[in-house]
Amino acid sequence: MIKTLLVTTAALFVATPAMAQTAPTPVAGNAVAAPAQVDPATLAEARLVVMHLLPAGTYKKIMGPMMDSVMGNMGDTMKALPLREMAELGGLDPKQAKALDKVKIDEVMAIYDPHWRDRMQLEMHTMFDAMGDFFTTQEPDIREAMAHAYANHFSLAELTDLDRFFSAGSGNKFAAQYMTIAADPAMVAAVQSMMPKMIKQMPQFIAAAQKAIASLPAPRKLKDLTPAERSRLAKALGVDESKLTDPKSTT
Repeated sequence: MIKTLLVTTAALFVATPAMAQTAPTPVAGNAVAAPAQVDPATLAEARLVVMHLLPAGTYKKIMGPMMDSVMGNMGDTMKALPLREMAELGGLDPKQAKALDKVKIDEVMAIYDPHWRDRMQLEMHTMFDAMGDFFTTQEPDIREAMAHAYANHFSLAELTDLDRFFSAGSGNKFAAQYMTIAADPAMVAAVQSMMPKMIKQMPQFIAAAQKAIASLPAPRKLKDLTPAERSRLAKALGVDESKLTDPKSTT
């Protein structure tokens, strides 16, 4: 259940517009590409726009309502989990897995751990608070990345118009809720409702991935490596060559 809630939380942040716009581009060596050079005046105006969209403390405001929505829908989420599909993914044959359709997981948990709801609430409160604190420390970097992104995509004149629009009236209201609206119960419920559907589709996802790599040669085993390659592999792993074994997935 913790894993499901973590995935839900992650999905919400991925869906948040600013996070989607500021995701770093990975390059070789796990480095992050440096921001392109932009006109200083344009960047300065972009920073003003971004301050409307991501004011200080935004993530703390997001995490509280998000947690309340998640916890409020926890029972429904557990009832909606496709246990049969998950069991089949875990190796049970279809007949064994089908029997799980009758299982009421919330009742099972109540018997197994009478305090499971209290335990979950305490764990989630603590986790969401910690996540809120973490993202708060990251806000300056996120704002700067957003400013560069906006400066790359909008002209100085366009950014000036946006700053003016976000400074009053409906524009100001929109900017103030641009990020926090991701924690609206409707948004949280929509993401939660996708989780059972996504798990149910997992066999199709796996089949598609397997089909894509079907034409590639199978991974080599240790017996296929030259002595020099085995030596390099052991050195790369920091182990004695005699300790090398084939991964179970390839044996």
